[in-house]
Amino acid sequence: MSVRKASSSLQRPMTDKHETGADISRQVREVLTRSLSSGYLVHVGKSILYKIEVNASGQVEPNSLDSPTRGQYAFQTDILIEKQTPSIPLVVIELKGGGFSTHDVITYSSKAARHKDIYPYLRYGFIVVGLSVLSRKFVTHSQGFDFAMALPDVVSQEADLVAVVQRQIASAECLIGIMRSSRVQFSRYEETIHAGD
Repeated sequence: MSVRKASSSLQRPMTDKHETGADISRQVREVLTRSLSSGYLVHVGKSILYKIEVNASGQVEPNSLDSPTRGQYAFQTDILIEKQTPSIPLVVIELKGGGFSTHDVITYSSKAARHKDIYPYLRYGFIVVGLSVLSRKFVTHSQGFDFAMALPDVVSQEADLVAVVQRQIASAECLIGIMRSSRVQFSRYEETIHAGD
């Protein structure tokens, strides 16, 4: 995760200028670990698969699906929330500190879509710590995200962060339930956009 300072007056950085990407990841992990039930694990820097391939010899690659490794059909995530038993990735959060660029949104959107090709129930988010609002460029270029937030800081916005993540976990588990059914039937499917405070 790279930490950049925003140049636009709308995206005035609000984080401590000495706060690193690792500091922000650690803060978010601590908040979520403390707030989520014991049935979930919160990881920093864990990789998950973006591709499964049948090679020219007819073998599935990667050889093992148990521990994906960055650079071997897997991308590293900033924050990964997994169901503990069985180990199932439910929510990924990509973090930026102080600001974000159009390139960041396009890159992370592509990464989200590739991960969701393998884990179709996965919920994917983009959180910028150090901003009070997200700009239009997020909406214009976002394609793979299920949620996004601007957080002036992690501590003062802890309740909002936890509430959003809990809703995303519930959505992922609902999708898993639908996918486990031999006959998928439901009367309504809805994605909700909530803008504002």
